[in-house]
Amino acid sequence: MQFTELNPEAQSIVIPESIVNVFAQSVRANLEALMLDADLPLTLFENQEYEQVKTYLQASVLQMQYLLNNIELLDALHQK
Repeated sequence: MQFTELNPEAQSIVIPESIVNVFAQSVRANLEALMLDADLPLTLFENQEYEQVKTYLQASVLQMQYLLNNIELLDALHQK
């Protein structure tokens, strides 16, 4: 399990809204990129390239976990 509590000094730092907005745009761009590539595993599957499908799906799971972590962070930043 990840340690999610920040030390008191880090909790008192105010992050400018402009930086939060840039971070939000980055998260959105990564989500869009993930969705635009959604047809690739289907094409690989239709061509019976199962090993590549498995590799693609494993990479997608990692990418989704990365995005989930970023969205949780973005939510926490907006709640401050």
